[in-house]
Amino acid sequence: MEKKKAKPKFEIKKHVMTGISYMIPVVVAGGILGALAKGFGGYNIGDLVEPGITPFTNMNPFSWIGFWWGVNQISSYAMSFAVAVMTAGTGYSIAGRQAIVPGLILGFVATETKAGFFGGLILAFLIGYVVNFFKKLSVPPWLKGLMPVLIIPVLATFICGMAFLLLLSPPLAFIMDRFQSWIISLQGGAKSVMGGVIGACIGFDLGGPVGKTASLAANALGADGINGPMTAKIIGGMTPPIGAFLATLIAKNKFSEAQIETGKAALPMGLCFITEGVIPFAAADPIRFILCSVLGSATAGAISVGMGVESVAAHGGIFVVPMMKNPMWFLIALVIGSLITGVLYAVIKKPNTEVDNEELNSRESEVDFDIQIQ
Repeated sequence: MEKKKAKPKFEIKKHVMTGISYMIPVVVAGGILGALAKGFGGYNIGDLVEPGITPFTNMNPFSWIGFWWGVNQISSYAMSFAVAVMTAGTGYSIAGRQAIVPGLILGFVATETKAGFFGGLILAFLIGYVVNFFKKLSVPPWLKGLMPVLIIPVLATFICGMAFLLLLSPPLAFIMDRFQSWIISLQGGAKSVMGGVIGACIGFDLGGPVGKTASLAANALGADGINGPMTAKIIGGMTPPIGAFLATLIAKNKFSEAQIETGKAALPMGLCFITEGVIPFAAADPIRFILCSVLGSATAGAISVGMGVESVAAHGGIFVVPMMKNPMWFLIALVIGSLITGVLYAVIKKPNTEVDNEELNSRESEVDFDIQIQ
């Protein structure tokens, strides 16, 4: 009996879930290493060794600080490739091996240009469709052997990369510049409003352009001695991962085994202000999760700044709380915001289907990355 052709909506979800299945180990490995480095080396471990000719020139791996600084560097490198791996995996699901190289390259471009996982997903589908177009072309026999290893990867990277840089990056930079100015202008109003806006931005795209812009605005205000917004930035990035962990505890039957394990890893990442640990949840269920993330982060940011919490540190998560002004209110706001995200997402999330579980738990067994040159 012939199988029915999958609906477009199902196909899109299948491709995204495949990319997520490859990204999860990268996020977990990088996030846990980062949490260990900050836990044992200190919240500012990344600033304690001055880079030399190479990033590791002045590192003494046999000293306590040098060792954990090195671990933190490895964590940072790993996290910088999370979106690239997702983009490559999603592109692979759409168009096969030829999409892997463009996906890795342009996924990293999305990270470096602050486009975040949304930018990575957009590029993944663009790459997939461009690669499929070239695969269907009729070419001379002498050119067929060059198509998968030379022509398609180069042209797909060039076409999709230029489309991103020429059509998406300039308007994105313009909008984010104006957006940052608007956030800074809120300083003259109610503190809780500014805290809520910064928290909501951080919780919206989880390391993407909106969150990065809000983070830079908080840093700019901190440089002027206005340290309240810094707490909204920190708490806004801690709330989503902790909320995701709580959701997997409250509604365990709605999550796959891989998602539950990712939720466990998200807890220490959230405590260390590593927001990227929650990207797999946001990419798999963007509308529902991001709604919950924004509400939780906005509430936490509004409470912390409104109640006079201030932080001179720009990062560090739970490890910098003792140095904050009014730290108890920071912890109260963190608990409230995390509960809002976790409980709300546990309630509104749809249970995982059998297909979701297969895509996240068994996809790796179906993949063969052997490259054959014909």
